[in-house]
Amino acid sequence: MLHVLYGSATGTGQDVAEQIGRMATARHIPVIVSSMDAFDIHQLPALSHVVFVASSTGDGEAPENMTSTWKFLLRKSLAADSLQAMKMAVFGLGDSSYAKYNAVARRLHARLLQLGAVDIIGRGLGDDQHELGYHGALNPWLDKLWSALLQMEPFILPPGFVVDDSPKPTPPKYVVQIVTDGAALTNVPDTRHTFYDQPKTALDGSHLIQATLTKNERLTAADWTQDVRHIELALPASSPTYSAGDIALLYPENVQTEAIDSFLNMTLQLPPSTQLFIRRIDGKPSGLPSRCTAEELMRQYLDVFGTPRRSFFERLSLFTQDPDEKEKLMELSAPEGADLLQDYCARERRTYIEVLQDFSTCHVPLEFLVELIPCLAPRAYSIASSPNVHPRQVHLTVAIVDYLTPYKRHKKGVCSAWLEKLEAGATVPMRIKTGLFRLTSAIHSQNVILIGPGTGIAVMRAIAQERQAQRTHGTSVGDTHVYFGCRHRDKDFLYGDEWAQFAESGGITSFNVAFSRDQEDKVYVQAKLAEQKAAVFAVLSQGGYCFIAGSAKRMPSDVYSIIRDIIVSEGRVSGKEADAMMKSLVRQKRYIVGSWS
Repeated sequence: MLHVLYGSATGTGQDVAEQIGRMATARHIPVIVSSMDAFDIHQLPALSHVVFVASSTGDGEAPENMTSTWKFLLRKSLAADSLQAMKMAVFGLGDSSYAKYNAVARRLHARLLQLGAVDIIGRGLGDDQHELGYHGALNPWLDKLWSALLQMEPFILPPGFVVDDSPKPTPPKYVVQIVTDGAALTNVPDTRHTFYDQPKTALDGSHLIQATLTKNERLTAADWTQDVRHIELALPASSPTYSAGDIALLYPENVQTEAIDSFLNMTLQLPPSTQLFIRRIDGKPSGLPSRCTAEELMRQYLDVFGTPRRSFFERLSLFTQDPDEKEKLMELSAPEGADLLQDYCARERRTYIEVLQDFSTCHVPLEFLVELIPCLAPRAYSIASSPNVHPRQVHLTVAIVDYLTPYKRHKKGVCSAWLEKLEAGATVPMRIKTGLFRLTSAIHSQNVILIGPGTGIAVMRAIAQERQAQRTHGTSVGDTHVYFGCRHRDKDFLYGDEWAQFAESGGITSFNVAFSRDQEDKVYVQAKLAEQKAAVFAVLSQGGYCFIAGSAKRMPSDVYSIIRDIIVSEGRVSGKEADAMMKSLVRQKRYIVGSWS
């Protein structure tokens, strides 16, 4: 038996794992595919052959559906030979433009080796920056995997066996009925669905919150290219109490109504008001409601404006009789067609709706369509307010995602496009989950450095407000040094007036801002840190904390490097000693990075 265990944040890791599962079946290998945390981890030492697929998110964080497994593997009580019976292979998914590229797969692989597992083949690392995306590393890695596995007992193929990786029809997982009699639908009982299920890291007692939007105002200049919004949400009295540093999970809607109506009427030939009844054939809870209209299904539940993965094209080829379209779909889903897939789909951010319209001879029954298109995922935003300053409110700082593809096709982010249109009084479904920055009285008593360029300033605003509130309530609070970066003072200086008032009132000790384009030479937050190197070193060498939030591209690694250099120069230590101090700060959770793509 081959086990394929995955940790996936956005679905790509799961898609790769399921591809490996299908390829194993085509090679006469019995296989089980599961997320790591859905598998009984205590059975791991008994497994003989395992493929791990692990995605890295943000600042090298593990996806939620593998966190329990990772904690188990890190137990000090596990013997060094715990996994000596296991032959394993690890494939990671990441982006080399991020500071901690494929950190989860690297750590997982190292720990498995420590526990006695043996490599089937070397670790593979998929890179979104590769010209073929992660397929650039995955395809040759899979060739090596099957070559190695098929030489091992009990996976040696019988004589004459022919491997066929072409897509095979599978029975549907759903039943979707069109209800022509509205009265009949009202008599159908609602069954539980999992669309709004609570994530692992949700606050204790958290339930779906129906917040009310009370403010939606633009922070950046009207003539600036980037629209950043300050959004305020009022929470009902029954909402759990969050902490500064927590995260809001918003459940958006697809607001491109013209595209949805065209897709329903022209492609699916289904009036938007059509009543649907949906259930899983196996009787398990569905990710979709049992009763809804076709328009509600597309607007609220299915990620129809998401970008399809390779497996979608493979499955789609089963639903056309047109030889030209079938051939094109097979090319897009084949390993040797990775460059075509990258050009047509990934770079252009082609959507499920656009693909189904491009391949117009594909007639996908509704019961398969709801399986092939994933559900809309909630979007995470750092909360930009303290509940002690703004009780029963959540503030958000949202950059509206609006861009052109390489072929000048206009695209907008699903959640930010929805938020952009919302007016006061609108209902916003949401949850609250714990964030990386967990404030305690011990942390409040120490000096802190808060670094938040761009919309990374949101969580720093919440932390600064909370520290000021604690000081007002008589708690001992140390110095608060804030570092912010943007392009222009008069264009995208987020909360500029508020920070000035904060500094003037003593709410923060210092505010250091880098306007990268207001002078001939570009200036970033790391330059401001270097200017204050003595103060930075004093905070870190005397028990203080450094919290960083923002884009995961270059900023986290650049800030890490400058602080390491400050430790060398101000602490008069070697680079090796500075590296050891940085690792110690990270281990003690005194240096924490929250970042996103």
